[in-house]
Amino acid sequence: MKAIAYVIPSFPVLTETFVVNEMNAMTKLGHRILPIALESADAIDSALHQAWMTRVVPPAPLGSKVALAMAQAVLTPAVWQFLREQQAFPRRSLLLMAARVAAQARGCDHLHAHFAQHTAAVAIVAARILGITVSFVGHGADVYAHPHDLPVKLRNADLSVAVCREMRQLFEDQGASQAALIPCGINTQLFTPGDAPSRRKRLLFIGRLVEKKGLDTLLQALARIDDPQLQLDIVGDGPLAASYRAQIEALGLKSVRFLGVRNQDWLAQHGHRYLGLVAPFRIAGNGDRDTGPLVVKEAMAMGLPVITSNIMGLKEIVSCRTGFQVAPDNPGALSRAIRKLTALSDARYQRMALQAKWRARRLFDVELQAKRLSGWMESLI
Repeated sequence: MKAIAYVIPSFPVLTETFVVNEMNAMTKLGHRILPIALESADAIDSALHQAWMTRVVPPAPLGSKVALAMAQAVLTPAVWQFLREQQAFPRRSLLLMAARVAAQARGCDHLHAHFAQHTAAVAIVAARILGITVSFVGHGADVYAHPHDLPVKLRNADLSVAVCREMRQLFEDQGASQAALIPCGINTQLFTPGDAPSRRKRLLFIGRLVEKKGLDTLLQALARIDDPQLQLDIVGDGPLAASYRAQIEALGLKSVRFLGVRNQDWLAQHGHRYLGLVAPFRIAGNGDRDTGPLVVKEAMAMGLPVITSNIMGLKEIVSCRTGFQVAPDNPGALSRAIRKLTALSDARYQRMALQAKWRARRLFDVELQAKRLSGWMESLI
């Protein structure tokens, strides 16, 4: 099977478990994986990432191997074509970084980048230097908020991977040579149902505290519900934390707790204590959005019903049998969905929990998604 070099922006990043999940699954299939991180990041408390810490390498240092890659680039028309077409990055800087990645990735059969920004550009140039195939995955802000030369990358990559249907349609409309629909997968063996929640009216929100997560809408929805037993735990942090704390105080919400940042192990250990996950995500003012958040799939794998917005991949993840879809930025609709969830009979709740678990395992298991990705990559010549 092909040896694959992964080009990623930085490592380790706590919120980018989808990259590590995918590399683990591709390794299990028999691929040799070489992760190349363009930048290093501070160490984090994550067993999932720890296993890769010694395996992730930086681009090759300047030297004879990089000089050879630069010489090959000069003689490769496809390199110059892409450098001329793209406008987002200085040509010399892009060429040098691509040469450093190419020097590191010698011996690999394919380059695969996560995110459609500088990693995709670097991977495309490096692959053309090496004469191998290249692909990239689009996620959220890289496609919708800051789509740097996206049509150029779609035309020049051998394969573009979309994580939801709307993104694949966008890729096709913008001229992708090939566009595959492969949602990011989760390790469904890690997220397993526990006992029935001891407090049936405890809700969970997980996400970075930024505009696109819609936490303000959830707080407004809770203020409309007169139920002193209803509780909300907020997992995450971010630039809007102070604003949300002020909103909670202004709304007089007494049963909301901030738990701070937690890794995926925390959800696996504690998720079964909650009645359900609320993910009121929205499209931010700059176009940024969640296209297929792992936390929704992870919660479902644990048997948690999910209340979420009917945008992008969210409407493909959550069905009427596994939770509730509402319009984004609609506190009234969100509060009604919360009331419906809390009012479910035990029998109906258990049916919904079971459907959520099986839907996550049937559609979003990372090993199934890796087989699809591997099949695409093996077909490229």
